Amino acid sequence: MPNLSDTTRHRILYGGDYNPEQWPEETWHEDVRLMRDAGVNSVTLGVFSWSTLEPRPGAYEFGWLDRLMDLLHAHGIGVVLATPTASPPPWLGHLHPDTLPRDEDGRTEWWGGRQHFSHSSTTYRRHAAAVTEALAARYAGHPALTMWHINNEYCTSDHGDEAATRFRRWLRDRYGTLDALNTAWGTAFWSQGYGDWEEVAPPRRAHYLKNPTQVLDFRRFTSDMLLECYVAERDIVRRHTPHLPVTTNFMPLWFGQDAWRWAEEEDVVSVDLYPDPCDPLGAQH
Repeated sequence: MPNLSDTTRHRILYGGDYNPEQWPEETWHEDVRLMRDAGVNSVTLGVFSWSTLEPRPGAYEFGWLDRLMDLLHAHGIGVVLATPTASPPPWLGHLHPDTLPRDEDGRTEWWGGRQHFSHSSTTYRRHAAAVTEALAARYAGHPALTMWHINNEYCTSDHGDEAATRFRRWLRDRYGTLDALNTAWGTAFWSQGYGDWEEVAPPRRAHYLKNPTQVLDFRRFTSDMLLECYVAERDIVRRHTPHLPVTTNFMPLWFGQDAWRWAEEEDVVSVDLYPDPCDPLGAQH
């Protein structure tokens, strides 16, 4: 397992997400001064910066991040650098609609928020790998870099056609035959028996209750597809910086990850907790 760098290994890291691309650059020096006053020694950069890093396909703009990395290093603050792949830029969905996920009703989830990517889209995976490669190649040797943070709070489902194709492939690997699938899913109930793999689909909108085993397998499938996305990016940054740890952050609010399996692929396990602000004991639960 990679180790934290010598500058961070023997101390507690204190800090949080820092998204200065969202406000004027002239405030950055004041931000850093306040960080130093507060004892901050580590920040995470770049989590939602894809459209700033790559405003047009293949046209990278790293100048602003260069200046930030240098500024933070000059003040003794380490950087956990994130790949920005949780929220693709609008141009990706506009040029490649196949990268957008669909919900259980078949409706497209558009850009304008976050996490609008199809984990099963070959096009999304290709562009995510490209921006990750560019980021890792540029900052692998930067002295401020202490750790990698891949994507952010993986919590995206997709019921679209490309996901359906991968779901069928996943089920074939799991069950081998349609007979085994029908037995496991109990499809004799309510006349659900499948006679062809092409009939099998994600658990889309149903008139009444959905098959619970189909839903469970779809959650397992979703976890595995997201894990493939994570591992692909992890392997890219690890190739450039084999000495640095790599993580991504779990979010217990979303029941969609096999966290035990994911943890085996992380150097550091990270968990985001959101205690109820109305509950004075929320943080203790």
